[in-house]
Amino acid sequence: MASIFWVTCPRCRQKFYCHTRDLRHTEWKLLCPFCQNRFHQDESPEILE
Repeated sequence: MASIFWVTCPRCRQKFYCHTRDLRHTEWKLLCPFCQNRFHQDESPEILE
């Protein structure tokens, strides 16, 4: 089973999930599927692992 984490977009405040192994604790910017905002994980107001 894939491991995921939930992240909140700092712009629109919508929550979406990302694959932990590929994206968690990386410098890659995440892309919000709702408003297309690109942001670093440390900019997210909430991350649930």
